[in-house]
Parts: sequence; structure tokens; C-alpha cells
Amino acid sequence: MGIQTWFIFLGVAAMTLIVWDGRRRKGQRRATEVGLSTGLAAPLPAAQASLQAVASMSEPAGGTASAEVQKTVVPHVEEGNRIGMATRVLGNLTAREPVVIKGSIEGAVIAQDHHVMVTMSGRVSSHLEGREVSVDGQVAGVVKAGDKLTLLSRARVEGSLAARRLECLAGARVRGEVAALGLSAGAPLVACAQAEPGLP
Repeated sequence: MGIQTWFIFLGVAAMTLIVWDGRRRKGQRRATEVGLSTGLAAPLPAAQASLQAVASMSEPAGGTASAEVQKTVVPHVEEGNRIGMATRVLGNLTAREPVVIKGSIEGAVIAQDHHVMVTMSGRVSSHLEGREVSVDGQVAGVVKAGDKLTLLSRARVEGSLAARRLECLAGARVRGEVAALGLSAGAPLVACAQAEPGLP
């Protein structure tokens, strides 16, 4: 056998291994997706539920500000409506289940009793409302959260924000008004992220 035959043999063996590995990974992904939909899966992997330190700023009666560090889990919505990256919706969306927006919606998104998440690639213009709202993309207009509004590091929001609790991670940008919904006395509205060393 010549050297060319050995190279062909090695190439076929490498391609077989690549195809086998791809099938194995696809099977693992399907098993994970099935486990998540039935509720039998293990806790979320570190990539999906990365912990980020957040400092909650409060001002006691003495007038000096103190900061206590809390752990915040980046929200993960398991089921519900998913607007894909290649999807563009012109009109309103009313849901009775969680909503994940990766595409573009020009109109109102309302899921009053559920979680609404705008991902890094998502864009919403007009009105965004949910029990819990997480924004990592772009929103222009009114954002209303019945319980908690979380602005992740890539969030770009222009308009008015209204929530019982507001969490804003380092890097998020907001241009507009912020209002508190049903804020009890002494409860902080805003939790600001701790700056990472080396960042301005």
C-alpha cells in the first residue's frame, strides 16, 4: 500500500469519528431538552444559570449608604412562546405563558402573570409587560413589571420603566423615567451591579 492509500484511510477514519461525535452530541441535546420539558432534568448548567454578584444599595435612617452583596441567577424560561431570531412580528402579542423574544416585535407584548425575556438579539418597540421582565436586548417604549424588572448587561432601554423591584447589571443603558409600583416603606427599588475590577 502506498502513502496515498494510508492518507485516504486516515481521512475516512477521521470523518467517521467526526460524524459519530456529532450524533452523540445531538442525542445529548435531545435528552436534555426532553428532560427539561418533563421536569426531570438536573439543575441548570452553569452556562445557563450563571451567577452574578449584585450589590443592593440601601440608605438607612442615619444617612450613610451601605451595600450588601446578593446572588442573582440569570433568568431561564423553560417553556412558553419563543419568538426566533429570524422572526419579525408587526402587531400585539398577548400570552398566558412565559415569552422569550429573540427576534423583533413592533407592538405590545403582554404576559401579565408570566415571565417575559428579551434576549441579546431581541428588540421590542411600544409596550412590554409581564410579572417578571428580563431585558438583555433593545426595548423602546413602556416596560412594566408586576414584580421584578431585570436589566442585564447588554440591555438598551429607551422609555419609561415601572416595577416593584428593579435590578440593573453593569453595562445596561437606560434613557427615560423610572417609577415604583406599590413600593413599601424602606424597601429599595434599585439593585445596582457591583463594578468589576478594571472597569471604569
